[in-house]
Amino acid sequence: MIPNLILLTGEDTFRLHERLRVLKKGFLQKYPDGELRIFETPQRGDGHNNETALRELNDLVCTPNLFGGKRLAICENDWWNAEKFEKAEPFFKHLPENADTSSILVVQPKLDKRTKWSKFFLDNARREEFELLDESNLLRWTEQRAEKLGSSISRKDAQFFLNRCGTNLWNLASELEKLATASDMQPISQKIIESLSPPQPQLEVWDFLEKLSRGDAQGAIQRFRSLLIMGTPIQQIFSLIQREIRVHAQLREGLDQGLLESEIAKRTKLHPFVIKKTIGCTRNFSAAKIRMLYDQLFEIEKRMKSGGIITTTSDTRPLEIAIEKFIIHCCS
Repeated sequence: MIPNLILLTGEDTFRLHERLRVLKKGFLQKYPDGELRIFETPQRGDGHNNETALRELNDLVCTPNLFGGKRLAICENDWWNAEKFEKAEPFFKHLPENADTSSILVVQPKLDKRTKWSKFFLDNARREEFELLDESNLLRWTEQRAEKLGSSISRKDAQFFLNRCGTNLWNLASELEKLATASDMQPISQKIIESLSPPQPQLEVWDFLEKLSRGDAQGAIQRFRSLLIMGTPIQQIFSLIQREIRVHAQLREGLDQGLLESEIAKRTKLHPFVIKKTIGCTRNFSAAKIRMLYDQLFEIEKRMKSGGIITTTSDTRPLEIAIEKFIIHCCS
């Protein structure tokens, strides 16, 4: 373990970047005379190469500081790569010798554990991981976030909020800030959520597929129509339906193998909340049914690309009719 090498990683980029802000602020408050420098992946054509970038990092961290100030180097946005790591062996060898004066903070949300340099950071850095929150922790986070904003939200209304707005913490944080302001120090209610927070198209698609799985053609068409009324582009709706059918295929495979929801989440890398909300619907779909749905969607896509279904900005009805026929056929 290298004491002055820190790694922030995990797919929950919102909490990761909140932690990064806390660490930056803490360093500057504790060491007002210290030096904090951010190393980002250079843009193409700016004259930097891997060797130059590594030399700049080495100069900051390992050069004796005559004034004795602390130094923090933050490497983010995929700054590290295989070439830099191969050239950095002497740097990492001497890094612990500078633990009293310098630290490196590596910000890497996704690490490919097959790469040599990723394995090195996982094995040698002080690691903080930010995994996606499951439903119970999302509810707790929502309640705590509302309190932090000077408001509050009940568990029931927090559940409604998540069902309406999804799981993306960047979006949820923005919506909660808006709702807390509009609530004027009062609890955030379902009524104000409905009036100010638009439902996410993804969630409407879940309801659409749930009705499709039960053979409710009328309900599925109503959900499809509500997506159009919301202003969701027809091509986006079609892509969302395709994506969700692929998700059902993954979940069906996991169920058929007898895997637990947590095991399916780990294998598929789907958000635990998505799995919990979707898997009940998946149980209503057989593997054969999912293949049939996928084949029919593929046929619609093929017709779109070959000119069999033509849509324009002013006329999307041909694709709308194709999707409605898909719904009726699947429910018959």
